[in-house]
Amino acid sequence: NAMKYATTALRCWLTAAALLLALCCPLPVFAARAGAVLPVTVRTEGAATDAACVVSITPLDAAPAPAQASLTIQGSGTAYFTGFAFDAPGDYRYTVTQAGSTAAHTVYDTHSYTVTVRVTSRPDGGLNTELWAVRSGETAKADSVKFTNRYDPPAEEAKTTAARPAKNTAAPAVRAAALPQTGDAFPVEALAAALCAGLVG
Repeated sequence: NAMKYATTALRCWLTAAALLLALCCPLPVFAARAGAVLPVTVRTEGAATDAACVVSITPLDAAPAPAQASLTIQGSGTAYFTGFAFDAPGDYRYTVTQAGSTAAHTVYDTHSYTVTVRVTSRPDGGLNTELWAVRSGETAKADSVKFTNRYDPPAEEAKTTAARPAKNTAAPAVRAAALPQTGDAFPVEALAAALCAGLVG
């Protein structure tokens, strides 16, 4: 009886160990996963400014969300939505918009982009991703996701800013124009030389 009990206990222990091993070290049957990176560019025309622009992304049709829901870009620059994770082939769509701001004298780009991430199967069982965007009001694929803002300070500020450099450069300009006048000393020297020659004579 003791022998049978020991054998049964050993079998149970081996079965439990095999199950535990299977859980801890699964066989190479795994779900393929693919990622993507979405660059977004903000460009500011007109006068230079470092006002912050916020660009947001919204998943459509239960598409997996990226690591960031929004990006903040100072003035002009490029930032990236990252952390996308796709487990199955399909088309996953997102809307990318720029949030309006109360920054003075700035006109913000109000267009949006519909971004599609197409996930396809590879022969080796992995996944590939292809990404493109379409700007609102257009049908062709866009070269990039880009928002163009414009900063125009008031005319009074523009005049003041323009007047300052003109004031600073006026003095050198006057000096530069005055340099050729030093040539007027030549006739005086010639006249003095002639006078000395006359006296010697």
